[in-house]
Amino acid sequence: MTDQSSSPPVWRLRAAVAGGLCLAVVGIAGVALGDRVPPLDSWIAGHLYSRPETTTATIATAVSGVGTLLALAVLLATATGLLRRHRAQGARLLPRYGALLTVCLATVSLQAVFQRPGPPLTAQDWTYPSGHVTVLTALTFTAFAISMSLTPRWRTTVLVGTTVLLVAVAASRITLGEHYLIDVLAALAATTGTGLLGAVSKSGV
Repeated sequence: MTDQSSSPPVWRLRAAVAGGLCLAVVGIAGVALGDRVPPLDSWIAGHLYSRPETTTATIATAVSGVGTLLALAVLLATATGLLRRHRAQGARLLPRYGALLTVCLATVSLQAVFQRPGPPLTAQDWTYPSGHVTVLTALTFTAFAISMSLTPRWRTTVLVGTTVLLVAVAASRITLGEHYLIDVLAALAATTGTGLLGAVSKSGV
């Protein structure tokens, strides 16, 4: 018979290790790259950049803004679902999820640590990791964390929906010349890693 009491500590250990690895990879990559641009990012900037006022740029700008609003809507809907399904417990857990969201959002401060310049196409400063994708990942990670207290259907819907949003918005930031690919990948990894560590430090989240 499986010892159920040992499951939570094992889960917390795995989450902590995964979160630490994510942050370590982002840190090592940031230090190793310095101001250098990876070859793939140079190619993307030269071939996939959409100039302002073009149709592609207009669509990408809309996707970037609407995608973030949709992620916020998913978070609010998931939080509402938690309150409806677990009234008293949900009200007690929401502040913890609020703290988790705050911790995830704090990942954007890594920009000041690395101070890597962004694509010269738009002359952006301190773009590693991407602030826009950091916010989006924080919203979606927190929404998924909340959905773990709901039904499997909720979890699947949130996971699939937010994954689509992350890919679409990240691609929009790249084609607009606001960020390199390495910037959005770093934002995804760093925010997820911070979220995992934040979740591990809070029992019940």
